[in-house]
Amino acid sequence: MISRAAALLRENDARKPVSVPKQVFHISDDEGNTRDFTVKRIEKSVLYNLEDVETILDAVRCVIEEALKNGEEVSVHGFGRLYLTWRKEHTVKNVLDGQPVTIDGYYTPKFYIGNDLKRCAQVYEQKLKNRDLNAPLPVFSEGL
Repeated sequence: MISRAAALLRENDARKPVSVPKQVFHISDDEGNTRDFTVKRIEKSVLYNLEDVETILDAVRCVIEEALKNGEEVSVHGFGRLYLTWRKEHTVKNVLDGQPVTIDGYYTPKFYIGNDLKRCAQVYEQKLKNRDLNAPLPVFSEGL
């Protein structure tokens, strides 16, 4: 996933800003004369590499984990929503001996699928109906 994300960033020419602070060079000659030359701060942008993308995705994963640990809901526009639900205490039958077993209540993570993700599944389903699995995916004019 990291290499695909990095490739997509390169295709879209997504760049990260990098600035180099100004530097002062002191030049002196044999007679003791000195001169200072200042190179101004340089602003440029470079492409993201695999390590950058891995760092970004790890940070996103950590933020999601921390939010869920604190009982917060995490929502990514168009992708979906992660949240916790409470499963109350219930009784089930042990398959080995048939005796009832009580399971304590617990929290479980749930994922609600966003509209853009649902639309991707519909596009794939349409491609399967047409049996053209090598065709490129259509581009939606709405902002993704």
